[in-house]
Formats: sequence, C-alpha cells, structure tokens
Amino acid sequence: MSRLRQFVLCFIVAASAYSATAQHYIGLHKNDIRTRVKKELPGFYFAKEVESGDRSFIKFENSFEEQTLIFRLNELGVCTSVSRMYNTWLEDKVRAQLDASYGKGAGNRWYFTSSNKKFEVILKQSDWYITVITKSVTN
Repeated sequence: MSRLRQFVLCFIVAASAYSATAQHYIGLHKNDIRTRVKKELPGFYFAKEVESGDRSFIKFENSFEEQTLIFRLNELGVCTSVSRMYNTWLEDKVRAQLDASYGKGAGNRWYFTSSNKKFEVILKQSDWYITVITKSVTN
C-alpha cells in the first residue's frame, strides 16, 4: 500500500474515531439525528429503524469503514444512548481517542459532562468487534 493511501486511511480512521466522541446525540429526536448524521458523519447511511414501543432504535452503517451506529430511542423517539461498533483492529486507536477526549479512563469507562449532565462512555470488547456505548448517568 502506498504511503499516501496509508496516510489517507489513517486520517479517515482518526477522524471517524473523533466524530464518535465529539457528538453524542443523546436527547435529540430521531429526525434530528438523521439530519445530523447525514451532515456530520460522511460515509454513514441510514440502514433501518425498528419501532417496538418504548425500545426502538435507528441504525446507520458505514460499509467503507465497517462501522455501525445504533441510536436507542424512547417512546417519544428521543435518543437515550448511542452504540458505535468498530472492527477489533481499531481498538488501540479508539481507546487513545477516548483518552484524548475524556482523560485517562478507568479501565473501559470514561465520563464527561455536557450541558450540566453527566455521561458515561463504555468500551466493550468481543471477538469480532468493539462497541463504544455512550449514555447518560442518572444520579
């Protein structure tokens, strides 16, 4: 692989990891999420919406980067948590970006405050992918 292609690929990976931490979307209505993902996360496309009362979600995929975004929604269509799945080979880059964005994490957990609300970011590992989950912390 040429050096230019390697640089471009690394840039895309770093930018995509950053965009996961920069925008958490929690508290937004599903219509606003669709609009913002289209503008803020190039490469992601709407895959499907599943409605089942109080446990609905909308899903976006990025085939090029092999990533998936799932926005969990309440009965009003408002986002309550976000899950972003990455290939396992991106774990070190994702973990470094989480540390850079939120400070050194405690194990696989990071915390941040936005608009006077506290949020938790959890990195879960599996055999084939890692998942970054962002959710609000209730006191």
